[in-house]
Amino acid sequence: MMYKLIVVDDEEMIREGIVNSVPWNDMGFEVVGVAGNGLEALERIKIHKPDIVLTDIRMPEMNGIELIEHLHSNYPDMVLLILSGYSEVGYLKQAIKNKVTDYLFKPSNYEEFTEVFKKLRSFLDEEKKKQIESNKLKEQLRDSLPYMREKFLNGLVHGRYKNYKSILRKIEYYGVGLMGEAFIAAIIEIDNYYLLTKDYSEERKELLKYSVQNISNEIGNRNKLGFFFLGNNDEIVGILDSNASAKAITTAIEEIQENILKITKSTISAGIGDKCTDITEIALSYRRAVLALSQKTFLGTESLIFYKDIENLENQDHPKYVFDTDQIVNIVFYGREGEIRGALEQVFEKFEHKLIKQNDYIDKLCLELLFTISRHAQAMNIRIEEIMDSKNSSFLEIYKLDSIYSKKTWLHDILMDIMNRVKDLKNNNASKLIEEVKKYMTIHFANNSISLEMVAEKVNKNSAYLSKLFKIETGENFIDYLTKLRIDKAKELLADISVKAYEVSKMVGYADVSHFTKVFKRVTGINPSEYRELIGKVGLGNE
Repeated sequence: MMYKLIVVDDEEMIREGIVNSVPWNDMGFEVVGVAGNGLEALERIKIHKPDIVLTDIRMPEMNGIELIEHLHSNYPDMVLLILSGYSEVGYLKQAIKNKVTDYLFKPSNYEEFTEVFKKLRSFLDEEKKKQIESNKLKEQLRDSLPYMREKFLNGLVHGRYKNYKSILRKIEYYGVGLMGEAFIAAIIEIDNYYLLTKDYSEERKELLKYSVQNISNEIGNRNKLGFFFLGNNDEIVGILDSNASAKAITTAIEEIQENILKITKSTISAGIGDKCTDITEIALSYRRAVLALSQKTFLGTESLIFYKDIENLENQDHPKYVFDTDQIVNIVFYGREGEIRGALEQVFEKFEHKLIKQNDYIDKLCLELLFTISRHAQAMNIRIEEIMDSKNSSFLEIYKLDSIYSKKTWLHDILMDIMNRVKDLKNNNASKLIEEVKKYMTIHFANNSISLEMVAEKVNKNSAYLSKLFKIETGENFIDYLTKLRIDKAKELLADISVKAYEVSKMVGYADVSHFTKVFKRVTGINPSEYRELIGKVGLGNE
């Protein structure tokens, strides 16, 4: 087999030398393209889809490091080699980070060069062999009876089979013990599965699920309860004998919980559907088991919920719980760290240990709050999406969290990150900017046209962003600070009896004397004439 190669170097002489001086075909390689920089290389790669890219580092347009970063992200199976005259530590680190197979230094002698590609050929051949063997194994697995049996059972509980006779034939073919008159669907779910397995390999995830399935089957068989199989949604599905009483099911599930905790150090919860008298109705019992299990969000881990205990919830409205959005916005942008948890707890504690008809109601509340916070954050050039990306998270992650505690922790951590970004703004260039704004206001406060928008334009900032930053830095709104400047100056001018009150009004930025009087009284508690009379009396008294 021939492996396709593309050579990338901005020096034509080097490119041609590499292409023409090496017996590529003899070594099992075919040069399918050359390029003078990273951008040209990407075009060739799209067309030829090579197995290997050999690239220089320093090139115009797009350099070699940028190219391998792009290829590592978009073509993870492609073999990357670097040929460069530079051996800086930074380049080597980037090469390691992006899984570059080898790093050759210019000038590289012929023997060294060919030796690298001979080893690469052996490596690629071995990988190809492993891939072929892996594909064969997967094909055998797909065609195996256990796989088909599991596929059939999942299709059965998800309502994909409707014909009774066809179902019976498949039951007999796969050797599934479903020949009774009635059945009950059950679901076992590993608590906090998403968080627990976030850093697990696929093999470790499968091993955990198989362990839970095997323990469940062992205890289910011993108690003549029924059997369990792996579901499509990281769950273990059970089809139970309808003759099993609620007490017998409870006893068996509790034994399963105890053994799983002992062996896997994990806890499980279970939802039990209602009885179906026809195997074609098992899908309905399964859906009701799902509804029952969803209540573990509020009831907590190691829960066992029967559908019959929640079916009356169908006639109940969801609770009228909402976050105090204004309070939380103020805490995030102007408050103290410890206040966030308390504000969230006011709502979350109302959901704990209760049965709630709309099990995703709390999720919607959290997302509504985040969308509101996001609008305020954008005014300060803070994007929640970037914060979530840095945590490998997204808005949809809340639906994967299956407990009140984990949802609360997730929301709290995001709000704290936003709060820290706000603090960073305050600690960086914000103070200098606001000092510049305050200086401008001190000079121009007498201009009755001065406004937040005018000042924002002067400092080349968005007015909404400047408004929030001003409040964070000074503790006051822009207009309140401006009013204070004007009234303080008005007090100075009123001390001079030669200046008329209407003149004072214009000198501090109020074109309308009556408006000036109202503002002065609101701030000081007395009108300008009373203030002038008061300071006159004080002055006489001092004499």
